Amino acid sequence: MIGAPRTLRLLGAVAAITVASVVVLTGCSDGDAAPHPSSSTHRPDTTPSTVSDTASDASDFFSILRKPIAARDALPADLTTTPDDMVPNSARFAVEHDGTAYWIAAVADGGACLIAWDGDPDSAANYSVCGGRQDIHRASVVTSMIDEQEHQTLLVSDGYTSVGADPLRELAPNVWVSAPGD
Repeated sequence: MIGAPRTLRLLGAVAAITVASVVVLTGCSDGDAAPHPSSSTHRPDTTPSTVSDTASDASDFFSILRKPIAARDALPADLTTTPDDMVPNSARFAVEHDGTAYWIAAVADGGACLIAWDGDPDSAANYSVCGGRQDIHRASVVTSMIDEQEHQTLLVSDGYTSVGADPLRELAPNVWVSAPGD
């Protein structure tokens, strides 16, 4: 199976994110069923604020997500690799490179995903990799995918610059790549 290593890597990444989510969510309650009032419960000198949309959390780090939606942002109908917790209508087309189109989308926890599609619904080059809100920092790598030829595609936050002996190449402001021998 040619796609087996990629599938195993992707499943490993999903398992790691799931374990990390369980660890983070464990202990969110002190076990007491009664609610505890906070000091901000009834402040008469402030007006109530609205809860921010989860897409706005990711858009704090990915300016592409602040762009108005356009026709090109629509994901292909036969794309089956979108994350289940993707915020509806948050995908924004980033770039097309070597026949593969890339989108960036927000996910429900405030994180972001890189979605790749090469036009063939059965291709191993169709994938999505996500980083949760806890994984996102300014000017940093959020998540990445390595294909069978060891080419790496990275989702990076705004302001990222490549440093080091093996510099990465920018395809779009939040999509960078590397390849063996680059």
